[in-house]
Amino acid sequence: MRRLVPATVAVVALTLPLALPAGAGARTQWVCDVGEPEPVVFVSAADAAYDGIGRANTKAGVVFGQQFGESCTVERVPD
Repeated sequence: MRRLVPATVAVVALTLPLALPAGAGARTQWVCDVGEPEPVVFVSAADAAYDGIGRANTKAGVVFGQQFGESCTVERVPD
C-alpha cells in the first residue's frame, strides 16, 4: 500500500501533460523559409517561451542560414 500512492501520483503526473492539447495557448512560433511555397513552423509555444525561442533563433537560425540557406524568424501569432 505504501508504494501504491507514490506510483499513482507518478502515473498521474506523467499522464496529465499527454492529456492536455499540445498547442493550447500556442501563440509564439519559430518559422523558417525552407524553399517551400509556405514557410514551415518548427516550434509553436506559449508566449512565455518567446524570449527563449528568440535566443535559440540567434544561434540555430544563424547555423540554418549558413549551412542550408534558410531564413528563420520568431513570430507572435495574433489572437
